[in-house]
Formats: sequence, structure tokens, C-alpha cells
Amino acid sequence: MKIDQRSALIIGGGSGIGAAIAAALVSRGAHVALVGRRETLLEATARTLRAQGGMAVALPADITIAEERARIVERAHTALGPLDIVVHCAGTMRGGPLNALDNDAIEKGLALNLVAPLDLTRRLLNEIRRRQGAVVFVASLSALMPLPYAALYSASKTGLRALAESLRHELEPAGARVLLAFPPGTATAMTEPFAARSPFARPPFYQLLPPAAVGERIVVALERGQRDLFWPGAETALARVYPWLPWLIHPLLRAQRILLAKVFSSEPYL
Repeated sequence: MKIDQRSALIIGGGSGIGAAIAAALVSRGAHVALVGRRETLLEATARTLRAQGGMAVALPADITIAEERARIVERAHTALGPLDIVVHCAGTMRGGPLNALDNDAIEKGLALNLVAPLDLTRRLLNEIRRRQGAVVFVASLSALMPLPYAALYSASKTGLRALAESLRHELEPAGARVLLAFPPGTATAMTEPFAARSPFARPPFYQLLPPAAVGERIVVALERGQRDLFWPGAETALARVYPWLPWLIHPLLRAQRILLAKVFSSEPYL
């Protein structure tokens, strides 16, 4: 897929992987609209991209609210015109025992991780199909290997994977693409608090990936027309084996339950 002069709507584009994807797209000549709840952060990222010669606008919004999702599409069209690429990168990782989560946490988690990507894609589907564009879903290895004490996150990311795979049947016959990325642990504001609780989520045992490298690799995969994107490593290998041989991986997960209960202890909604 040629990126130059394409217009992209990046959900969760203010920081982390989303901001890195925006930078990689802008470096290839794309125009981007960044969506997120933190207006100051969005504006700072957009200014940085414009200073590098790119076209970038900040569209602050709470995408867990349906009315704001509708306005985001209108504002993106006003700023950029027709859209070619939609990137779904926003997410929350609320963990802990399921019975410790209240209704608000569950509804917000599902709204951000699953409902918003589904609804925004629905609103832009005909446009993406007509322009032979692309939808990018940044999923998680938890979509393949659900983790103990991460039931809400694992369920929502599994749903996101199913959405992407089903959507391919609607878009690919028209020449549009769906890219599903499964990055391993990445150094973002969402993951770093959890990694800090694990004695093994640090060198020499484990290294969180820098967002810039992850974002660049996702855009390279988009250019190449890839359908799925995985990274090498033991974490990915276990997750890819799990759907085929879950009985082989279950003992490993059970052995880590106490550690994972600590790592995924409940955090405020991000």
C-alpha cells in the first residue's frame, strides 16, 4: 500500500504506539488526525509532527461516548477530507480478579477496547472500501493466549481479533486491507505500571520494546500488504502455540498465577 498523500485517523494517537504509528506515516507523506482524551498530549504530538514537515491535527474526544465518535468522524473529514486509513490503538488494561471489577470498569473497558473500534470502523467502512484503504487493529497476544487475572482485557482483545478477521471478508474483495498487529510488551503508559510489579519484566529477563520501533514495523507491514504481524520471541511463540495446544501451555500459566495476580492487580481506569 502506498502511504504518500493518504489520510489517516489514528485512535490513541497522542502517545505510545499510536504516536509512533503517526510519526511513521507522516514520514512517508501521510496526513494524520490524532484522537485521544488528553488534549495537551495530543496537541504536543501534533506540533512535533508538524515541526517535522508533516500534516497533523489533534482531535480530542472520549471515544467511549457514541456521540463523540460521530463528531470525530465529522471533524476528521473537515480537517483531512476523505479518509484512507483508520488505526485503532487506544486501549485500557484493567486487571485483577473479575469479581473485583465494577460495572463502570467493565463497561468502559469494553467500550474503549472493542465497541469504539467496531463503531468507528462501521462509520467509515464504505469510505475505506471505496478508496481501497486499510484498517489497522493493534491487538495483543492476550487475544491468542488469555492470561489469568486479565479477563476483561483478554476478552476485549479477543473480540477485536475476531472483528478484524471477520471484516476482511467485507473489505478484501474490494481491494481494501485489514492489518492485525500483535505486539509483545511495549514501553507505554499503559503497560509500564504492570511491568514494574514483575521481577522478570526487565533486563536481562525481558525487555519492553520501544514504541517507535513497534510503530515503524506496523507501518512497514501496512506498506507490504501484510494481514497479520507478529514479533519474534518466546512470548509470541507461546501465544501462537496456545490455540492449537492449550493443554501444553496451561501448566505454565497456572504456575504463574500468583505472580500474575500481583502484576495485574487493579489499576485506575486509564
